[in-house]
Amino acid sequence: MNKRTWYIFLAICVLILISATIYSASQNRTSFKEMVLDQLIEPKTISHMSVRKNRFRPNEQEIQITDPAEIERIMNSFSEVKLRKTSRVDYGSEEYEVWFQGRNGPTFSVFFFSPDHVRIHNGSSNHKRYGKEYKIVNDFDRGVIENLFK
Repeated sequence: MNKRTWYIFLAICVLILISATIYSASQNRTSFKEMVLDQLIEPKTISHMSVRKNRFRPNEQEIQITDPAEIERIMNSFSEVKLRKTSRVDYGSEEYEVWFQGRNGPTFSVFFFSPDHVRIHNGSSNHKRYGKEYKIVNDFDRGVIENLFK
């Protein structure tokens, strides 16, 4: 092989490596809107929300929310959350579990482990993105959930 052929081969290898890196990085980032709100058939029709604090612990508490205005306020605070896949989860002292269901469509559960770690489950999808741990990478006021128990 001559020098020119080697340069072409190396250029193709570098392009493949760069493409794989960019693809991998894009697969590790998502948002709450993309994973949950976009999956609802009718995003504005969440009929019921259940919020639990410290599930399976002696101090477990649960709140049922059916007020549409309160549900919309909570969902609006979640809608701008940006997520990045992580393999390390910091299990904080306070854990919150939020379940909600639209009038038509899947049931979702969102588990908040620490101020910035979350896991999302979709009751009707086994897609590889669900059931994974994510780190919240932008500002999120967890007080929206915490204040429900005060």
